[in-house]
Amino acid sequence: MKRPNRSRRPLQLNHVESLETRALLTMASTAPLPDINFTAGVEVAPVKLDSYFKDPDAKPDFAVFNTTLGTIPVLLTPATTPKTVANFLNYVNKGSYTNSIVHRSVPGFIWQGGGYQLTSKPDFTTIIADPAVQNEFGASNTRGTIAMAKLGNNPNSATSQFFFNESDSNASNLDNQNGGFTVFGNVVGDAGLAVMDAIAAVPVPSPGPLNSPLNQIPLQNYTAGASVQPSNVVLIKDVTTASEVFQASSDTPGVAIASIQGNTLTVTPLAPGTAHITVVGYGSDGKPATESFAVNISSSAQLSPPPPKTPPTTEPPPSAPPTPQPPGDTATPQPVSPASSGLVPSVRGTLPATVVAGQRARIQQVVSLTATSNVSSPKEQVTLSLSKSSTGSPGDFTIAGATTKVKLLVGKQTKVRLSAKQLSASVPAGIYHVLVSVTDPDGSTTTVNTGKTLTVLPAQSKPSARR
Repeated sequence: MKRPNRSRRPLQLNHVESLETRALLTMASTAPLPDINFTAGVEVAPVKLDSYFKDPDAKPDFAVFNTTLGTIPVLLTPATTPKTVANFLNYVNKGSYTNSIVHRSVPGFIWQGGGYQLTSKPDFTTIIADPAVQNEFGASNTRGTIAMAKLGNNPNSATSQFFFNESDSNASNLDNQNGGFTVFGNVVGDAGLAVMDAIAAVPVPSPGPLNSPLNQIPLQNYTAGASVQPSNVVLIKDVTTASEVFQASSDTPGVAIASIQGNTLTVTPLAPGTAHITVVGYGSDGKPATESFAVNISSSAQLSPPPPKTPPTTEPPPSAPPTPQPPGDTATPQPVSPASSGLVPSVRGTLPATVVAGQRARIQQVVSLTATSNVSSPKEQVTLSLSKSSTGSPGDFTIAGATTKVKLLVGKQTKVRLSAKQLSASVPAGIYHVLVSVTDPDGSTTTVNTGKTLTVLPAQSKPSARR
C-alpha cells in the first residue's frame, strides 16, 4: 500500500542567546614605555609605572619582604587559605615582622623566620604569638612557596612562624607529614627567587654560636668564637602589602641600570652606548605583563658617576647591617671616590650568578676607560673587586687586575680585559657588589659600583637533606 505524501512542517528553533564578550581581568600594559636619549652620569626623572600598566581587578594580595639581601615579593592566596592569610596579615599589620630575623636555615630544604625580632640592645626577643590558626593544607610545598611552621604532631598549631621552600623535591615530605604544611603564597619573579636563594646560601655555622632554637641561624661574615653582631644576621626589615609588583632589569648594566621603588622606575645612565630596560608588572592573578624600551646614551658631556644615595633603613642601633641589592641589575651604582684620575670606568661582560669559593670561576669583564679630560699616564692600575658595601670598604676582595698605559683625548676610550679563573677560598660566602677601580701612578683612585652582584657560596659547600 502506497503511503500518501505529507508536507513537512519546518523545524522551529528556540532563540539562541548571544554570548557576551568579556575581557580577562589581569595585569596588562596600557601604553608602551618610550625609548629615551640622554647623557651619561645624569639620573633620569622617575617614571610612574601605573601610567603604563593597569590591573582592573587589583587587590592588596602581595606581601613584600624587605630584607638585608633584597626584596622578595610574595603573592598570597586568600581565596584558598583565608584563615592562614588573615593570620599572617594580622602579624604584618601589627609590625611583628619589622626587624625580625631569619632564625633557621637548612641548606637545600628551607629557611625560616617570623619567630624573633632584633632589639636595640641589641638582643633577640620572641615575637608574641596570637592563638594558633586552623591548618588549611591544599597546595603542594614546591620551590618558591611560603608555608606556616608548626609544632610536631599538631596540625593546627601554626602561629607567627613561616618558611620558604627551596626545592621541589621537598613536596613529598612536607605535603604528607603533620597534616601537610599550609602553603599560603608564592614568590613572584626571578629576582624574588634569587633573593630567596641568596638567603639560603648564607652559611650556618656548625656548631652554632647560639643555643636552640637559634642553633641553626644563618650568619654573614661571622668569625667562629666571636659574639653575634646585628650585622651578622639576615634581617627582615619589614613586610608590607601591595596590589601590584614591578621588577626591572638592564641587558647592559655597564651602560645603564634600572631600579624600582614601589611603582616608580628610575633609570641611571653610566656610559655611552645602548641598553635595553625590561619592566615586568605582576597583578593580583600573578600573571606578568612585560614592556621593554631602549636607553641611548651619548658622550657629549663630561662623564661622572651618579651621586651617592642613602637608602632608608629600619635597622636598630648601634650598627646597621649593610644592604646589598638583589642579584640582577637593580643596584644603583655609587661612587666611592671622586674621579681624580680623569678616567671613568664602566664594565661589560658575563658574570656567573654564583661562584663557589676556592673553585674554578669564569669571570671575564671588559673595562672601558673614558677620559673626562686629556690623559697621558704611563701606568694605570685597573682592578675588579668584591665588596659587601655598595661604596666599597677596606676589607674588599680583589679578584682581577691589570696595568695599562693610557694616552687619550677627552671623550675617547680605551679598553682593558680582566679575568679570574678561580675565586680565592678565603672569600666568605655572601652577596657582593662588583666594583671597578682605576689608580693613577700618584695613588689617586676612582672607584665605581658596576651595578652587578655576585653570590659566593661556601668553599666545598654541599646541600644537606633534612633527616
